[in-house]
Amino acid sequence: MKKLFILLTVIASGSALMAESIAPSSALVVGPSEPMPKAEVLKLTGSFEGAKLSRDINILWLYGPEDHGGGSHDYIRIKELFVPLLEAIPRVSVDEAFNFPSKAQFDKADLLIQFLHMPEISDEQYKTYQAFVDGGGGVVSIHESVIMRPLASAEKYADCIGCSWKGNKSSTWGKFGHDTPLYLKTDHEVFAGLPESIKLSDESYWNMIQRDSVEVIGVIAPQSEKAFSEIEKGKDARGQAFWTYTSGKGRAFGTTTGHYTYTYHDPLYRILLMRGIAWAVKEKPAPFMPIVFAGITDDKGLVGTKDSMMNYKNRKK
Repeated sequence: MKKLFILLTVIASGSALMAESIAPSSALVVGPSEPMPKAEVLKLTGSFEGAKLSRDINILWLYGPEDHGGGSHDYIRIKELFVPLLEAIPRVSVDEAFNFPSKAQFDKADLLIQFLHMPEISDEQYKTYQAFVDGGGGVVSIHESVIMRPLASAEKYADCIGCSWKGNKSSTWGKFGHDTPLYLKTDHEVFAGLPESIKLSDESYWNMIQRDSVEVIGVIAPQSEKAFSEIEKGKDARGQAFWTYTSGKGRAFGTTTGHYTYTYHDPLYRILLMRGIAWAVKEKPAPFMPIVFAGITDDKGLVGTKDSMMNYKNRKK
């Protein structure tokens, strides 16, 4: 049985911006969203009691050495957070890979979760990766997982996950705050039934290589009452915040958000990730919804965190 490859772009301008534009990064207040009442989160997850997967799902979580200041790009810490949560779901098993999976791990996997700065890989490793996706494997690519150097590798890499970084002179990155909405394409299966926009304080990338079968389903842009299709075209829109991609029999769900560690403790962000995971493995999202609340629900029924988590120290493995 094929396994799913879970894989999960914004720059702040230093020039003067119009009032409706996204604020420069120097003006942003970085920190988590306020915790939400559990009852409000349940309206978005829907009922999931007794929900079951239709089959066994073998997940492979790909991670690398932490490469940023504390509280950001915590690849190891996020792996340690989510692997036990995923393993707690009936019919889910999880394996781990450091830097790049072996062919044997690909052969066993239905789903690969990818959160790391991708290392340079060989032509044979590309073939293995592409064969995994085309053969029906699922991919969820998170944040810096879209970046692989040298840039000559970026074109081939985009064939695997749909989007990839095409260099600092072409692709763009930047932070965004709670005053700038993240718009969701709610007529897409992944985000159906969710609000048309949510608020986070994080970072993303855009202006990347994008394959024809990619559908952008998340865009960061100034406040607007327009439809998603119009917001996406706006001059200040930062696209490729979330996307879906199909290649052969496989599906990839990607996001360029997920810079800060506290973001993974946000119930809304967890909902988006769990929806993406479910879509990539062609399952209903309900069996994954317990993860939305796990470890971040307090005795007052509030879900989330107030901890900015900026005092973490990075680790190599």
